Amino acid sequence: MVHTAYSQMGKKYRLGGASPQKGFDCSGLIWWAYRQNGLNVPRITVDQARAGQSVPKNLARPGDIVVFRTGQSPRGLHTGIYAGGDSFIHSPRRGERVRMESMNIPYWRSKLISVRRVVR
Repeated sequence: MVHTAYSQMGKKYRLGGASPQKGFDCSGLIWWAYRQNGLNVPRITVDQARAGQSVPKNLARPGDIVVFRTGQSPRGLHTGIYAGGDSFIHSPRRGERVRMESMNIPYWRSKLISVRRVVR
């Protein structure tokens, strides 16, 4: 999953996007990367936040889904793919591109609420 998501670095964010041709939103990137590897995960963020099994944050493995609380509403979630080394790959928001970021940045560290393991 990590290699597949990494192959999309620099692709534009697009709300509702889930393909290299159209761009990606956060959940679309995860859905697409898992699908390219023969695995099904839910398409939308709130469902991805419940997919698989919850694992302790300190036991995250590459390919796990990381879930962040970025807004106040129930849908105020953001997801990415854990890449190892306390970094994750995601499609941040409009006007941005798929990129890798450190989870040690205070913003992301304070927003992380869950790590989900879909692959055993």
